[in-house]
Parts: sequence; structure tokens; C-alpha cells
Amino acid sequence: MIIKQRTFPRDIEQLQAIERRLPESHPQMPKVKEHLKTRLSGHKGELALNFPLSYLSEHYHIFHHLRLYDGTHYFQIDCLILTDQWILIVEAKNIGGELFYNQRFNFLSRTWDDGPQTFSDPVLQVRRHRRQLQQWLHLKDFPDIPIYCLVANSHPGTSINTDDPSLDIVIRTEALPEKVEEIDRNHTGERLTQTLTNFISKEILESDLPTDYDYMKELSVNNSDIKKGVFCTGCQRLAMVWEYGRWKCNKCSHRDKLAHHPALRDFCLLNGPKITNKRVRGFLLIKSPTIAQGILKKTCVRYEGTKKSRVYFLRY
Repeated sequence: MIIKQRTFPRDIEQLQAIERRLPESHPQMPKVKEHLKTRLSGHKGELALNFPLSYLSEHYHIFHHLRLYDGTHYFQIDCLILTDQWILIVEAKNIGGELFYNQRFNFLSRTWDDGPQTFSDPVLQVRRHRRQLQQWLHLKDFPDIPIYCLVANSHPGTSINTDDPSLDIVIRTEALPEKVEEIDRNHTGERLTQTLTNFISKEILESDLPTDYDYMKELSVNNSDIKKGVFCTGCQRLAMVWEYGRWKCNKCSHRDKLAHHPALRDFCLLNGPKITNKRVRGFLLIKSPTIAQGILKKTCVRYEGTKKSRVYFLRY
């Protein structure tokens, strides 16, 4: 059964908001696009796990996209499968081309249409995550549970080779159910009680700590660089104007009472949930404090302060 569902990553939404609102000529736009391309490819690899995982029976506890703390470092796991006998960590990849896992020097090389490339070693990464998960179990005073790990590549146009004939943890994603059956078949050891298995499952879920990404800072993008205004929900152009209780596009004449919601979500993704009347006017390009206050009252979950010092909290 799926204990933690996979959701669309918020860091990708943040990158999409930056790409949407950054001028095409901005010097950081190539980096934004490259980051977004990489993250979307990684997410595609994670999504590819859904179908093979659907073949597993209900007694497997499945967690998607975890971030745990081992007492020293945070670590992320694309997919974790918990049973009453063992744990499996799956590192999801979506890399095409001719792949070579160099286990002597721990790197992954690829030959592809755009030439040869070198990546950090996913095998090294997933084995490190195994050690960190073992440390996390110790911190929680859980018994030693055997932990297996896999690197699952979902790209259809890939071939896999290595200099280590014993390397058996790199698989094609579609082979995941058979690999799980193999682990079950070959594993020997005591079973955990159902109560303890459920308790570990609950503790994993409660210990998950999502990351607060700040690509604006990482990519050196200033708020002054970001295009302001409400995108037309008809033709997608900037910027709609507030007129008689609704937004109007002067390009295509489309009207929409709720067109400010995507804009305020962009603001939240780029700046966090706190916003003031002045900032909402500057971002939505409206002049009236009264209109801005009306929008904020309907959109925000709560506020703090009074009058000009009031801060609202967006719900996105």
C-alpha cells in the first residue's frame, strides 16, 4: 500500500514560476531552463515507478520522495519500500544513451546525441543513502533491518554496461517487481511484528521533512528582475487590468474574476507566503489599496498586525 503519495515537486513549480516571469533575455535564463530540464527529467523517472509498483501486493509499505535526517545530514530517497523483513531504497533515474557505470572510479559516463557526458555515480549515492537510513534507524532505536538498494533507469533509449560484473543493483525500471520478488525469495531472517512494522512506517512518515527551495537566491535572480502582473487566462499574455470587479485583457478582451490566483501563487512560490497590501499592489499592478485588501481577504488564510503594518499569509 502507498503510505506517502507522490506529489508534483514544489521546487519544479518554483523553477516554472521563475521561467514564466523572467525576461527571455535575462543572463540567468539558460541556467533556469537547464535546472528545470534536469528536474523534470528526474521527476519523469520517479513517475515511471508508478506502474511497476502497482504489481506489488498490499503488504508492502511504499513511500515516495522522502527527506530524512540521520543526525548529521539530510538525505533524500526517491522511493522506499518497507516490509516486515527488509527495506528497499530505489533511486529513480531517467537517463538515455549508452551508460557505463565505472565502479573503479565511481562515476557514470554517457554517450548520447549531444556527445559524451559524465555524471556523479548513482550507485555510490544510493549506497550512501543506505548507510544514512541505517543510522536513522539507530537514532530511532529500531532494530537492525536489512536494507537493499537499487538504481532504476526508466529511459527507453538506454543501454547499460559496467566494469564490475558483480554489480546487480542497476536495473531497468520495468524489472522492479521481479527484483522485489528476487529479494523476497532470497532473503532469510526474522520477521518484525505487524505492530513494529506499522510503528516504523508511522515514524518514517512523521520524520519526513520537505525542503524549502530558494532558486531565486541560488540562481542570483532579484525580485526586480521578475515580470509583474496578471497573465491572461485566455491568451497567456501580460498583463490583465482590474476593471469593474474583474480582470480584463486588452489584447484579446478575455475577462476573468479569478485570474489573480495564478499570479499570487507565483508570488508565493518566489517569495514565500507573507504579503502586504503594498506588495500585492506592486505584483498585480493595481493602484487601489481597497481592491487589494478585498483580494487579500478572500485569498489569504490569516493575517497579523493592523492597518499599514498588517501582513497576510497566502494559502498556496
